[in-house]
Amino acid sequence: MLNKIFIRPLIIIALLNFIVACSKDEPVHVHEEELITRVTLKVKKQGTSEEQTYSWNDDHDDHEGDEDHDEEAAAHIELESGSVYEVEVFFYNASDPSAIEDITEEVKNEADDHQVFYDFINATGIIIATASGDTKDSNGKPLMLKTLWTTTAVTQGEVRVYLIHEPISKTGSNRDDFGGETDVEGDFHLDVE
Repeated sequence: MLNKIFIRPLIIIALLNFIVACSKDEPVHVHEEELITRVTLKVKKQGTSEEQTYSWNDDHDDHEGDEDHDEEAAAHIELESGSVYEVEVFFYNASDPSAIEDITEEVKNEADDHQVFYDFINATGIIIATASGDTKDSNGKPLMLKTLWTTTAVTQGEVRVYLIHEPISKTGSNRDDFGGETDVEGDFHLDVE
């Protein structure tokens, strides 16, 4: 009888362990955010083969609070009025100069989770549109990695390039319209003559 008192609980415990051990837990997908320290624009005037490359680098850790350095570090884009430019944006992790990692392909592969937005600050007369060959998300919305910039007037200002993560909307006229989180924003001086 004493044997039955000990055997039944042992059988129950063994069965519970078996059931718990065999249950399948769904793996939790953790999306590790990539570090993006460089935004590069490749700009080519239509009808020419000349391509210019402009880069913004996030080096705020090295020069925190140094406004003069931030002003000097911004790339200076010069365009001609009355022209159309093919502009392609690339994102890099350049925190280790000996092993620069191109993040752009990952952004393309996760097009549903990203959007690029160009904010022209104090610069008017620039019309931006998606270019052929631009990556599209599963709903057919362009990611805006490849764009056409049409310059219609002489202007001067800045263009701020945003990579937005998990946008609420894929369209808008200002950064707030998109929602989501900013993965990176890079500033470029812009002169259209």
